[in-house]
Amino acid sequence: MAGGPSKEELQMYWQNSRQYFDELANHYRQADPEYYRAHIQPFYDNPFANVQRGKQPGGGAKILPVFVFLLVLAIGAAGAAYFIFRDDLSTETKKLEKIIGSDDEQKVREIEPGTEKEKKELKTPDEEEDSDGMTSDDHFIVGSKKIAEQDYDKAEYHLKKVKPGTEYYEQSKELLKNMKYLRKYRK
Repeated sequence: MAGGPSKEELQMYWQNSRQYFDELANHYRQADPEYYRAHIQPFYDNPFANVQRGKQPGGGAKILPVFVFLLVLAIGAAGAAYFIFRDDLSTETKKLEKIIGSDDEQKVREIEPGTEKEKKELKTPDEEEDSDGMTSDDHFIVGSKKIAEQDYDKAEYHLKKVKPGTEYYEQSKELLKNMKYLRKYRK
């Protein structure tokens, strides 16, 4: 076995001159594979295991606390986001369950916290309820559901209730155009 750099020299090259270390590694990989496997390969397999922690100024002792700090920070941010958005998500889920799960469209109502007066104050002009107590978005959702159930008459009724200028108006018009083909090829 041809002599190569000592472990201390390899560690110094690993920490201070990675390019030179890589050149040495390529040389010994071809010239002396046994030396490469014994002394150089461990640096590539686990770079943190070969750093003498606390003894070298650029050692891995500084990396672990930073990693732990970032991990705790990420977990904390995920927890905070969960608690912030939890109430909004549960309210929206209840709305959708009420709309999609109801067979009687006359009973479909939005589930929102607060009194009726507060509900009316929160609504924008696009979200105004019609005589059925449903918004244009609700009509689009129910109409889409009825298309999936192949109940085209009810689907047409709800899609025609979507008001111009709302988010789903163009999509509802497209569905109404395409429903004649759905009816034709229903069987």
